[in-house]
Amino acid sequence: MIRIAIPEHQGRIAPVFDTCQRILVFAQQGDGEAVVTREDWSAISRQGRAIRLKELGVEVLLCGGISCGIEDQIHLHGIRLVSWLAGDVPAILTAFRKGRIMNPEYAMPGTLLCRQRRQMRRRRNHQNQSGSAKAKEK
Repeated sequence: MIRIAIPEHQGRIAPVFDTCQRILVFAQQGDGEAVVTREDWSAISRQGRAIRLKELGVEVLLCGGISCGIEDQIHLHGIRLVSWLAGDVPAILTAFRKGRIMNPEYAMPGTLLCRQRRQMRRRRNHQNQSGSAKAKEK
């Protein structure tokens, strides 16, 4: 059983995780999902969001836009992130279950550019960290 979190607004993925007002957590079992919890996140700080997901046992976060800092926190807590998504929550869940979540029909407008920038930033950070570790070894 996998726990999946989706920030929700009016039945769709909330456009920005950092400021979403509500989170839905689903348990994926076989060929369907069941809602485990719905939480009001209007009072949860940006910094506390990754921690709360971990407390809820979330393994996967499906979301729209997300800031780099919060994205890093999600990864640090061992949560798989699939970001820059758009669409109705049931359609997103079905696409994830069937392995079609990366299809263009579920992408936010401008997603390709955002993903490319993030990949470049991660590569640069990884290279900088590798370079620092090698310098310490010498």
